[in-house]
Amino acid sequence: MAKLYWDLIKMSLRTVDQVPLLWREAVQTLLNNEDK
Repeated sequence: MAKLYWDLIKMSLRTVDQVPLLWREAVQTLLNNEDK
């Protein structure tokens, strides 16, 4: 599910603030790891 929200953020359809709290930390981790 986190990957789905990550994809939506990458397509500029969502922001991290729009991700449900349940998944927000996992999505933020994915976003942080892609920069490395």
